Amino acid sequence: MKVQVQLFGAFRDYAPAALVELELTEGACVADLRAAMNAYGTAHWPAFRPGLLQRSAFASETAVLREDDPLPTGGTLVILPPVAGG
Repeated sequence: MKVQVQLFGAFRDYAPAALVELELTEGACVADLRAAMNAYGTAHWPAFRPGLLQRSAFASETAVLREDDPLPTGGTLVILPPVAGG
């Protein structure tokens, strides 16, 4: 299944289009998407920081997803890096 991930925050520095499309197996979960994003980032983004990915959350159009949640079909997922502020 094809999964589109919209990039926010520091991830936008890696890809000017702010969108990545990945191919995952049917029934994949968020942990599978995280692994695919890690492989993609390592292969395509010279300045990629895996630690940032590990601390980031994935969300659908309606909810923040947990690692064992199945990926929703259709629609775009987003990756939300951690933010800091006061």
